[in-house]
Amino acid sequence: MGSARGIPLTPGRMAGLLRQPRWWSEILLGLAVFGVYLLVKAFPLPAHTERALANGRDILAAEQFLGLDFELPVNLWLADQGWLQVVANYEYAFTYIVTTLVLLVWVYHRSRTEHYPWVRNSFALVNLLALGCFWLYPVAPPRMLSDAGFVDTVRLGGTWGSWGSPMVDGANQFAAMPSLHIGWALWVSVVLARLSGGVLAQVGSAVHVLVTFAVIVATGNHYWLDAVGGVVVVWAAVALVGRRERGVTAAMTTEGAAALRGETPGAPRHGGLLALLDTSHAVPPAATRIRTALAGTTLPWLRRRPVRPTPRRGWSWAEVAEPDWDWHVPEYDLSGPGGRPGGTAALHRLVEDLLAAPLPRDRPLWRLAMVRGFAEGQAALVALTHDALTGAADPAGELIACARAHPGPAEAAEAAPAEPPRSAAPAARRFGTLLLDREPVEQLAGQAGAGEADVLLSAVAGALNRVATPPLPPAARVSVDLPGARTRQVEVPLGGMPERERLAAVAAGNLVPGTSLPVDAVQRGTPAAGAEYPIVPPAPGAALGAGVRAQAGGLAVGVVTDAAVVDDVERFLKEVRAVLDELALESRRG
Repeated sequence: MGSARGIPLTPGRMAGLLRQPRWWSEILLGLAVFGVYLLVKAFPLPAHTERALANGRDILAAEQFLGLDFELPVNLWLADQGWLQVVANYEYAFTYIVTTLVLLVWVYHRSRTEHYPWVRNSFALVNLLALGCFWLYPVAPPRMLSDAGFVDTVRLGGTWGSWGSPMVDGANQFAAMPSLHIGWALWVSVVLARLSGGVLAQVGSAVHVLVTFAVIVATGNHYWLDAVGGVVVVWAAVALVGRRERGVTAAMTTEGAAALRGETPGAPRHGGLLALLDTSHAVPPAATRIRTALAGTTLPWLRRRPVRPTPRRGWSWAEVAEPDWDWHVPEYDLSGPGGRPGGTAALHRLVEDLLAAPLPRDRPLWRLAMVRGFAEGQAALVALTHDALTGAADPAGELIACARAHPGPAEAAEAAPAEPPRSAAPAARRFGTLLLDREPVEQLAGQAGAGEADVLLSAVAGALNRVATPPLPPAARVSVDLPGARTRQVEVPLGGMPERERLAAVAAGNLVPGTSLPVDAVQRGTPAAGAEYPIVPPAPGAALGAGVRAQAGGLAVGVVTDAAVVDDVERFLKEVRAVLDELALESRRG
């Protein structure tokens, strides 16, 4: 597919975008937080040890003043419990780490673009707030107060992986307030509650918090007030991140939320328009000018991304301060070796790649690609928008119109990264285009007492019967989206029959249950120059999505097929034309 200026896009690239944030970036973030921990330990404030011991005694004195200094008797009791002491020591050393890591990995793989960002951000903030406390207010744990009588059960038991082990000899031991053991354990419970984790998981996590509280006190590693500090830190972090995530600017329609819920990696819910541009006598829009023009528009959906802080709250729209314009408006050069045009097939493959994976939900749900190098004297715009944008009348058309209105001098040649090879796995969908003369279709419709959409539906059904991978059902229930937001349901026979009979059956509009075969109605409107082909992916479970756009005496047909049913979309479109020619010939004979 040649090279691309901006961000190369192939199925593998789209999968990478969907997986963001990437695993290695998350590891780097974790290392960065750990680096802050090392800095806090390496550069303490003056009199660090003295202040830590004094602060520890102050906390113990405050508990004694309240009559709630129960740590010592509990600690001395555990020191005499043999195997129970060992179990408590290892619980202290490992369980809070294991549960936290398991939760982070689970959320990352389960919901990395929807919930993982706030989960990750809240956890990082818990740690950063705690590290700030450790630096400003160091506190020695009870076991380090030599005159208080506490027994260090962890060191006494030689617990591997904790105090006394070589692997943690460099740990900051003046970090009792707040307790991150409680902080991490409680954070896990909060996340599970917000994500509606299973009842057993939430109950188990709550029990873990209580056990952790008992252990940190009984092992002489924390005062109970440290646990209170851990609760405050978790509350502050979740509240701060939650406030940022709740920057909701608009409610999402029921239809939009349904489109997001029904989307899967194998069934993306975005489509749009492919607009061809005549560049033989006009300068095509420059990507930089398109980005600038879009940045100056007032279209609200350009800067809204979907948010769903919790499953119970449902989907909403949140404002994005500044979209990643380079990602949203990339530019692709499909030229082959020696600068030869890559051909229309290369353009269609690019559209297939753009449709290959759902749009990432951590950014507004649209893209507008500028494409060159597929044909002499031509360029193209590929506008894609998600079905969730139900509040906008024609978002893809608005993107195309904005780009057409802002042409500019061709950008200077820039070094472009070589585009990665296409995935070895076959694409799940095929895309093709067909430009028809409108007059013959109108004549057929008039003679059959049908509409233009009926004629095209009949031709699509006839072509499917000829090229689709069998078996096909004898008939399909078709949803036709008509102008004015009206939807018409018709039955389309798919079996072998004369094409005139098929057209008559479609025109009759018999309503019987069947397979979904979504087809857009004729969209009226004449662009300034060049054809605009609809991009209508099949609905989940459907074999084909087709759209028709009327313009300048012609009908621009765009088809997206399930490769398992119609693999050769060009052959399919040739058969559509052949069916129309047969109908016209029969009409003249009749």
